[in-house]
This record gives sequence, structure tokens and C-alpha cells, in this order.
Amino acid sequence: MSAHAVASTSTAWTEGQLSIPISFTMPFLSVFAYVGSLLFTLLCTGPATIKVMSINLPSYPLAVKHPYLSTWVPGNQLGDIATARPQFWAGQNLSWPVVARIDGSAYALFGVPSPINGLENGHTESVSYTSSHTIFDLTAGDVEVKLDFFSPVLPAPEDYSRQSLPYSYLTVSVSNPTDKDVRVQIAAGIDQTWTNQNGAAQLTFTKSKSAQVFQFHNPDETLFTETNEAMATYGTVVWSTINDNSTSHASGTASDVFAGFAKTGVLADTEDGPRNDLAALSSDLGKIPGKQTKSVTFAVGFDRTDAINYLGNTQTGYYRSSWPTIPEAVEFVLSDYANVNAASQKFDKLVRQRSEAVSTEFGIKYADIIEASVRQTFGALELTVSRSLFSVLG
Repeated sequence: MSAHAVASTSTAWTEGQLSIPISFTMPFLSVFAYVGSLLFTLLCTGPATIKVMSINLPSYPLAVKHPYLSTWVPGNQLGDIATARPQFWAGQNLSWPVVARIDGSAYALFGVPSPINGLENGHTESVSYTSSHTIFDLTAGDVEVKLDFFSPVLPAPEDYSRQSLPYSYLTVSVSNPTDKDVRVQIAAGIDQTWTNQNGAAQLTFTKSKSAQVFQFHNPDETLFTETNEAMATYGTVVWSTINDNSTSHASGTASDVFAGFAKTGVLADTEDGPRNDLAALSSDLGKIPGKQTKSVTFAVGFDRTDAINYLGNTQTGYYRSSWPTIPEAVEFVLSDYANVNAASQKFDKLVRQRSEAVSTEFGIKYADIIEASVRQTFGALELTVSRSLFSVLG
């Protein structure tokens, strides 16, 4: 993210047995600095090489659900999304490459800063965002591609469990504007950079009836600690998608994984060991008829069974009252996508309407700023309960 975000301490309030620690990634002065940078950009924006909204943000949110799952892409990299490098909110580089294979030709869509044999770069067309979505539109070969980075915001009390789930979505949609069929495969992955473990995290792969899941976890983790400017040294990073006949997986170096994908359109279904750089998942969308669209959704998460130590009491995520294990949480997150996406459309529309209504003179630009701040705000919060309430966690 931009340099405007800094870490701060936590406060909490308790109602019955529900304790809600509130961890702010941006204290008040930094919030003012961030909003100030938006206002400056609003007033001083020059011509852009791609289509954007009325303001260009310092950073665009990608996966933002709590202070340790807070992934952004700098605004100055958006001229070429294919080579853009996502970052943790404090500026550390993360890896999140997304690749498409279209009628046998492979294209980098996002997060491939160094050339990989067999890959061309897709062409960035536009950037937009709402309160819960950041959307990049590209062209690659004969198709139009939409990358939708979606971090749900569900503020209603009845949605506390779903809001507290530490997972975000990436949906890759491919539209065929031609009159002929186009064959498309999509692959994407993450690596050890998300863990702050410097290669010490073990990589495991599991498959259930409904999900394929990679997990990065260090069994010798040190709980409740941060290093490397506010990155957690504990917890499990999760990368997943639905499990069906079109899905394949592989781990290895990015160049090896994607070079193979570029040739065949599938991943090798291998897990070569705990130190590999990339955990990748792919989906074969098959033939997309003319004037039609197909998509695949991935989920990325940062799950901490022991979330925080609050006054000597270990807290865990509130969602564990409904989904006590990672496999249960992942399967729900993937199955809930259509519902939570529909809810986000209503929420985003409401935020936009109410923000614009503030002023007939500057309401539209004000709404842009508000929308840019929603995930920034909710991504600084965690809803937790006492871990002792859930004996099932062991």
C-alpha cells in the first residue's frame, strides 16, 4: 500500500461473551493524511494512460479483510496491470500472478513483473472500484478479461460471522466479443511472501468434494508477534478454488509452473515440497461461444486460530462459532460467493447514493473518496471471541 498507512495499538469493548478487539492499521493522523492524498489527487490528476474514475488512488485495495490480510496495488503501476506488483499495506512486495491461456496463447493478466517464457502481456483498458470491489479490465488476444478483487463488507449485526471471515475473492471473467468459439484456461497463485516466514512455512494441498486448497503454515510459529513492519509471524495463508473436473493445481517456481501451463493449459497436479515458491490453481473454462462470458473465482485468506492475546485471554475469530476449522470456512466462503456478491451490490449502491447526496456540486467526487475508504476502514477491524468458548478447537 502507500506510505500513508501505519500500525497502531488495539482497543476493545465487550458485550456479554462477545469481545470485539479493534485493530487500526491507520491511526487518526494517518487517516487524515490518506484522505488528504486523495483530495490532492482529486485536484491535481493529469491525463491517464488508461480509463479511471474521477480520482486516481495512491493504492487500490485487492484483498483487505484484517490488518494481516491487507493487500494493495500502487496506483502508479496501473498503466500495465500485467506487470504490477501487489503489496502488503506497509509496502512489502507480495506475489499474486494471474495468467490466461486463450486459444493456445498465454497472457500475463496481473502480477507478473518479470518476463516468463511463453507469456505475452494483456493490455490494460480501465480501472474502477466500488466500496467492496476493485476491477481491472484488460484485453488479451481476442477476448475481454475482467479481474474483480472483492473483499466483502457486511456491517449488519446479523452478518458478524460472515464479516469476520478472513477471506477475500478474486474472480476472473472472460468475455468473447467475437462470433467464433474461444478456448480459455485461467491460472493464478500466491507464494511465501504472504506468510512473513522467509521460506519456513510448510506448503500443503488438500482436496475435498467442493474445494481445492493450498495452505502455507509454519508449525514452529511464534504466536502474537509481528516483524518486517507489522506482518504477522503466525497463522495460515490459504489459497483455494472450487473442486471440479476443470480444476488443476501445482506448486513450484513461477517460471516452471506457468511455462507448463502456457504449453498445455493445465497444471501438473504436483506438490513437490514445502519450500516451493508458488502455489497455483487453474480452471479450464472450456469453449466460450461468441458474445458469452465465463468466469472462475478464487479465495485467499489469512486464518489465525489464535488471533490475539487480549489481556491474557486468547481470542479467535468470531466466524469460528459457525465454521470452526479452515476446511469448513473455505468451503463456506466458496459456496457463499453468489450470495455475498449480491449483498455487496446492494451495499455498494447504497454507499454511492448516500455519498453523492451530500452535495450537488461535489457529491460525485466525494462519493469516490468514500468508496475508496470503506475497505480501508473495515480492513482495520477484527471481530473475535474467547478461544476457550470453542473446545472443538483443541
